[in-house]
Amino acid sequence: MNKSATVIASKLLVNGKEVGDNVSCQLPSIELQTTELKGAGIMGSIDMPASGQLSGLTFTVNLRSLNKNSGDLMKPGMLNIELRFARDVLTSNGTAIKEGTKIFITGINKKFDPGKVEVPTTMDGSAEFEVTRYRVVVDGYETMLIDKLNYIYKVNGVDHMESVRAALR
Repeated sequence: MNKSATVIASKLLVNGKEVGDNVSCQLPSIELQTTELKGAGIMGSIDMPASGQLSGLTFTVNLRSLNKNSGDLMKPGMLNIELRFARDVLTSNGTAIKEGTKIFITGINKKFDPGKVEVPTTMDGSAEFEVTRYRVVVDGYETMLIDKLNYIYKVNGVDHMESVRAALR
């Protein structure tokens, strides 16, 4: 079995334009909304996840500095963001191979922090987005697709919201 190793290169695009000076991106954490079940027939309570109901998904871009394309991160409305990265993967025989991953985010800018101006440091700014669509493609294979506006929650090709969409027809 292959073992993931180090990220070796990345590129960030917003609406098709590359944004340089990004140093890291924090991917959205997926958290299901829950409700507490309690009463007869239950010993105590159960914090029960609600099928397909997700808490807010936040994507964060950390920037080294401002540049001519970083302003694209603060545009109002929906933005299409693509994060591409390559990493080393160790095979079972110890050979290192390169594997590419693409993250596709559709989101709305909710915070832009240009950072600080202080000699001799980097500005260390950031941009945060509320995510409505989140797609992950690893080495050409779609591992996840969440589309909050269209009731889609696919993991490794299985759409866990298909029956919900069918019930709403």
